[in-house]
Amino acid sequence: KESEPVVEGPNGFGITSQELVELTAIPQDPGNLAALGGVERLAKMLKVDITTGIDGKSPAEIEARKAAFGENTYPEQPPKAFWEYCWEACQDLTLMILVLCAIAALGCGIAIEGAEEGWYDGAGIFFAIVLVVLVTAINDYQQDLQFRDLDAKNKEMSKVSVIRNGNEAEIQPAEAVVGDIVKLKTGCELHADGVVISVDSLTVDESAMTGESDLIRKDALSQPYYLSGTKVEEGYGLMLVTAVGVNTEWGKLMAMGKDPDEVERKMQILEEQFENKQVSEEDYKQSLEALETELEESNETPLQVRLNGLATNIGKLGCVVAFVVLVVLVVRFCFDKDWDEGSTSEDANHMVEYFAIAVTIIVVAVPEGLPLAVTLSLAYSMQKMMQDNSLVRHLKACETMGGATNICSDKTGTLTTNSMTVVKSSLMGINRTEENKDAKSTPGLLPPNGLSLLYEAIFANAEGGVSKEDKHGNPLPEPLPFTGSPTEKALLSYGREVGGSYEVDKSGVVCLKGVVAKIRSPFSSKKKRMGCLIVDQSDGSKRIHWKGASEIILSLCTQKMGETGKVEDLSDDERKALEAKITGMATQSLRTLCFGYCDVPADFKEPEGDEELPAVGLTFIGLVGIKDPPRPGVPEAVIRCQKAGVQVRMVTGDNVVTARAIAKEVNILTDDGLAVEGKEFRLMSYSERLLKFGPRLEKLQVMARSSPSDKYDLVHMLRGLGEVVGVTGDGTNDAKALKEADVGLAMGIAGTEVAKRASDIIILDDNFASIVTVVRWGRSVYCNIQKFVQFQLTVNLVALALNFISAVAIGTAPLTAVQLLWVNLIMDTMGALALGTEPPSEELMKQKPYGRTTPLITNVMWRNILGQTVFQLILLLVYTFSGYSIFNITEITGECKDSNDEVFKQYEQKDDCPYDWHSFDVHEQKEEENTLIMNTIIFNTFVFCQVFNEINARHMTKVNVLEGLHKNLTFCGIILITCFCQVLLVETPLSTFASTHSLTAMQWVWCVLVGSVSIPLAMLVKQIPVTEGDPFKEFEEKLKGGNKQSQLLKVQ
Repeated sequence: KESEPVVEGPNGFGITSQELVELTAIPQDPGNLAALGGVERLAKMLKVDITTGIDGKSPAEIEARKAAFGENTYPEQPPKAFWEYCWEACQDLTLMILVLCAIAALGCGIAIEGAEEGWYDGAGIFFAIVLVVLVTAINDYQQDLQFRDLDAKNKEMSKVSVIRNGNEAEIQPAEAVVGDIVKLKTGCELHADGVVISVDSLTVDESAMTGESDLIRKDALSQPYYLSGTKVEEGYGLMLVTAVGVNTEWGKLMAMGKDPDEVERKMQILEEQFENKQVSEEDYKQSLEALETELEESNETPLQVRLNGLATNIGKLGCVVAFVVLVVLVVRFCFDKDWDEGSTSEDANHMVEYFAIAVTIIVVAVPEGLPLAVTLSLAYSMQKMMQDNSLVRHLKACETMGGATNICSDKTGTLTTNSMTVVKSSLMGINRTEENKDAKSTPGLLPPNGLSLLYEAIFANAEGGVSKEDKHGNPLPEPLPFTGSPTEKALLSYGREVGGSYEVDKSGVVCLKGVVAKIRSPFSSKKKRMGCLIVDQSDGSKRIHWKGASEIILSLCTQKMGETGKVEDLSDDERKALEAKITGMATQSLRTLCFGYCDVPADFKEPEGDEELPAVGLTFIGLVGIKDPPRPGVPEAVIRCQKAGVQVRMVTGDNVVTARAIAKEVNILTDDGLAVEGKEFRLMSYSERLLKFGPRLEKLQVMARSSPSDKYDLVHMLRGLGEVVGVTGDGTNDAKALKEADVGLAMGIAGTEVAKRASDIIILDDNFASIVTVVRWGRSVYCNIQKFVQFQLTVNLVALALNFISAVAIGTAPLTAVQLLWVNLIMDTMGALALGTEPPSEELMKQKPYGRTTPLITNVMWRNILGQTVFQLILLLVYTFSGYSIFNITEITGECKDSNDEVFKQYEQKDDCPYDWHSFDVHEQKEEENTLIMNTIIFNTFVFCQVFNEINARHMTKVNVLEGLHKNLTFCGIILITCFCQVLLVETPLSTFASTHSLTAMQWVWCVLVGSVSIPLAMLVKQIPVTEGDPFKEFEEKLKGGNKQSQLLKVQ
């Protein structure tokens, strides 16, 4: 069909969208493409030139393609409506019980006091419940918006390299259309379905779509199709886009609500493979266990898991206290009740009130604000870290990075600027310092045949391209900038400086005129070299060029090209001299690369499948030294890490001499530190490593010539030793180490799509200083959570103890259900927001990392909690039992039960009643009013104790807790809102619902002043010294030690 004319259809193209969908549909059939006449005829059908691509400057053409074949977007799950979050919040069991209590209180109140006033208590509980539901729903709704915003930022970072108008351009995946020519290279992710135009040793990981774990090597005949959602593991090539959006295989799954990236989808594929006997039972169980672990870890962060455990224990304690309080109140009521009078509706109201108090104690005790505090703090930190060039992909990474004890960092681009320049060379015996304009004189010193080979080595064996336009489509001036890896750009620039001329092939890769690159062996971090079979069109001769790590290429060389252009044997002395030059350049922090080649016969059989180009008996062409200076600020950032107790290790592919020189320059390698090559580390046993590098590998500071497996091995061993490890990576092969680490840090600029997807945090500027900022923010999250835990436990303990003691001693609880719900809001939501958004201080970087086993509640926190709890409890109990006399409020004890009561008659006869009224109703009214005033003072004092203790919680060890308070506007705002709402609850009609009474100015001053005592008290408590260890464990160990000594004495 190749020669058949293309007939244009109704959509304006020679093929329909449905035919393109069927072309790459699973199961794939290579015959589908052949039936259409091959890729070139398919390109004609799509009206695209496979050399220059589509006309990207024509909006009409782009829109026509979108209209005919669809856009590259997927249907997203619509966000949940706000009312759905409200409904989910209502599903809380304790709130449901409170609703029943509110209904009962409403019914009993109206029955006893009438419709005008009897609805107050029930309505008050309802109001508090609605407030709790709204606050919870708003927080969940905002959290969902933040995650969607994060997802949008992740998508913005993805780029697709396409050829349009003959030029290479980077576009968003959503901008890709059918007919686009996409450039594929190692590490890129496919965002559309397509067919092969050309490939160079290109392998693809299709496991996300097909479940096939083996890599697929693409070619134009047997494997000509690409699938969206798959990843290029190695190689490069060109792809013609045939389907986008919902028409891709990935898009079909997304349209059905099945995200192939979700763990559940992976588990489904695994089960299908097991049922079809494609995997063994052992492999199935191992893979299933790994996926279940991944699913569990994706739901909650480690800190949230610990906090949920703490919340459960506190909740259990609250349930016990609530049950005891309920029993005590009911028993006291039964003893005090005059059963001769029979049961009344007021008795039922008392029962409802007691039950509501018990349930509310549970509500207060269950600290649901703990997970909320984590979420708020993480969300706040994520936003701030984005401003500091760090995109957090997984919430848990933020908190985990705060406890990092080790950072394994790449060198190139992270510790260095990634701005490479060739500054020294040794070519065919000619040594040059290629700085300033010296490079231009180099061609005159080299033999003509040697110079031609050098140009071949640089331009023919290349992976870089040329950028002709800027991102706005404007033509760039000469000399045009090169594209590709920094090393590749440095070599191509050097080649141009020494007089080389180049062209750009149809793949957009730099090439040499008159020379055809037949087969490429892409660079990989494992081989540390790249090669290319070239054919000289002038005489048909064939050569294989290799370039790469200097010692690897040199070890493959048996000959050299001399100053005259004559090929000579490479003697041992000459080899040693070259090795000395390599070492000399490396000691100057230069990355060294060597060039070598070998001639092959004209009938050389090209390798097929997984066969490699031969790399033996090479002729040495030359050596270059590339300078990549350290980033400004990195040496200082490394010192900050070391002071913070975080050990920084450098893991690089450079040779050990270069690595050692750079590591010293950036303060990583110390006098007693060691540098090791990956191969040596690989061959050492576990015990040998510990013996040489220390029990925690603390002496191992530099790993040179490392492969991705070496990096993974190092990370795995460090984690096994109990270290919390952060690791950086930019290549596809780094994905395994990134996933193994506690926190994977991918590079936003140099990182491949695969590395970014495997990471937890993306460093947008590839700068090590940004990694240090991540550590700082991570520590801030953990510290903020500790502050909140300290604050909330104090409130919990005081509220539980106060209601318990009061119920046992006097048969009533001074804090009502509505008041306790208000306190619950203060400490859960407002406390979480206030303390969870405290900005990090530099003091955090002077502390040791908390690691894996450090208890969440430290001895310092227990000291602060107990100090405040004892003070508040004593204060409130004094108010409960002696508050009437302290505030000069007359207490009516309730002895006047009715107008015929003897006590009332005595008051009436003696005329010494405490009041001027001689009515029983007036007595009862005054008793309720005075009790209400006293309970309001207790409630008000309790709230202001929490307000000032919230300020105390800002610093657990620092005496001056007011330092920097004015800078945190969120915290100040929440404190003011809390105080304002408290005034409303006491001094406005809302007091009817909150069971409070308006207070005098002096009573208000007294409540605030007494509450403020919390601050000077905290200053005194902080003077009490505490040990750093766990006191419970230390006590247990002492007991064990005492038992062992007594047993020893018995034996003696």
